Amino acid sequence: MILVFQRTLTHYRLGVFREINKATGAILCFGKKGPKGTYLSRVEPDFPHLKIGDFYPFSKIDTLAFLDIFTPLFEFKPTVVIAELALGIMSNYLLLGLRPSLRYKLILWSHGYNRKKGFHPEKSVVDKLRVWWMNKADAVILYGQEGKKMFVPHIKDNKKIFVAQNTLDTPTLLKIRDKLDKIGKKEVKKQLGFTKRYDLIYMGRLLKEKEPDRLIDVYKIISKKIDSIELHIVGNGPMMGELKAKTRKLKDEDRNLKIRFWGAITDDEVTAKMLYASDLMVMPGYLGLSIVHSFCFHCPVVSQKQGVNGPFHSPEIEYVIDGKTGFLTPYDNNKLMAEIIIDYLLDEAKSKEMKQKTKKMIEKVCSLDNMIRGFSEAIGYVKGEK
Repeated sequence: MILVFQRTLTHYRLGVFREINKATGAILCFGKKGPKGTYLSRVEPDFPHLKIGDFYPFSKIDTLAFLDIFTPLFEFKPTVVIAELALGIMSNYLLLGLRPSLRYKLILWSHGYNRKKGFHPEKSVVDKLRVWWMNKADAVILYGQEGKKMFVPHIKDNKKIFVAQNTLDTPTLLKIRDKLDKIGKKEVKKQLGFTKRYDLIYMGRLLKEKEPDRLIDVYKIISKKIDSIELHIVGNGPMMGELKAKTRKLKDEDRNLKIRFWGAITDDEVTAKMLYASDLMVMPGYLGLSIVHSFCFHCPVVSQKQGVNGPFHSPEIEYVIDGKTGFLTPYDNNKLMAEIIIDYLLDEAKSKEMKQKTKKMIEKVCSLDNMIRGFSEAIGYVKGEK
């Protein structure tokens, strides 16, 4: 019996855990409430799972939590336990302490380290603790290859480090894409009311670290060179009011600007069409799984390279290969980002080539099969399977 402990079950993880259950038999145990402000899945999982008690001492700190690990441990008597490695999950320390008496193997699943602060185990107490945890675990699953390279020099037994390429439920998304391929981009644009020749899209929460305000500035530069282009901003968040006010001001100066706010859209069929109909997904700031979402619908991604001041991307940034599956421009250079986007839009051969490479990236690297393979290999390792 295998148990997977998670603080929350978000909508985008539903299909992932379903497939992990099919492949390994793992039962998902996740918090009933979650931290304040978290977007939890409203769909009841259609695979074996258990909702467990969860306690957050400080409502605004989602990384400090205590989960009821006792109920599932004593009910299912697992041989393998997989837990997310977040140093503030206090119940993890109990999982470690109970391991000898309950005789299960402990696998930790993690980003690896804090991208904003970097990884400095020689001087950071927090990073020293991360290394300590990984050495104590029976196996470690990391989100990406870059994280593995970072930790290899600090783990006594490198054989126990595995990579499960962090991704979405790609088979389900690709089925939608295949249906759209039969319809064609022209018809999809018509259904959505996309009337311009070119379309740029931003899809995600409207947060400062994602820099949607910079995107509007970049779009303004582009619109001076390309007339028939519209910017679609899909998502909600604390910056909505500020962004709409900025857009109104810019439109007062130039009536030809086409910026449309769609709000939050949770329907997978609709978001699929919007990405499919767009030429590029542009998110100047922090990127994560939106990369995978975009690639599933032939939509390359544009952002900025990480600098001293950010953006501090998630591990999925390794899927964006500059000039091949997207573009990563130097930080704080709006003019260059605009020029690169313009050149891409006007180069049909380059566009076709990059879209093919995003397709290959989904198939070869960030497929759900690859993610499940990482989990299966780690489980097989701790069980002593060859």
